[in-house]
Amino acid sequence: MMEAATIGLGLMSIAITQYGVVPLLADLNATHALNPRWTGHARFHVVTQSLTSAAIAIVALTLLWSTRLDRSLGICLAATLSYCVLGAFFLSALTRKFYGGTLHDAAGGIPPAKGIDLNTLNFGIAALLLSLGRGLLFLSS
Repeated sequence: MMEAATIGLGLMSIAITQYGVVPLLADLNATHALNPRWTGHARFHVVTQSLTSAAIAIVALTLLWSTRLDRSLGICLAATLSYCVLGAFFLSALTRKFYGGTLHDAAGGIPPAKGIDLNTLNFGIAALLLSLGRGLLFLSS
């Protein structure tokens, strides 16, 4: 049977990979970054956001698995960086009515699946896995 710490590290790693890789696949294509209907500045921002999240994910995974710093410090920093990325998504989703944002583009974007926005689903699952993993690591220390 796997010990709780190993499962916790695995769950956190999956969550970090989700927010680091899935947006690259979802956003750096014809529905977003290469979408001619979007302004050049909007496309610039989606590429910047996607690459920033991916870079933070690389740092978070490095901190999470590093043997060169205190294990609890690496875990804490990886979780903090990850909650910053995930929190920014949820904050922008919650405040979208104030700036005219939408969770998906009805024309040419990725539509919701059975009424569920796929961005929210991805980031929600990542937040859940991150929290479960962090909780297991906290309990096993």
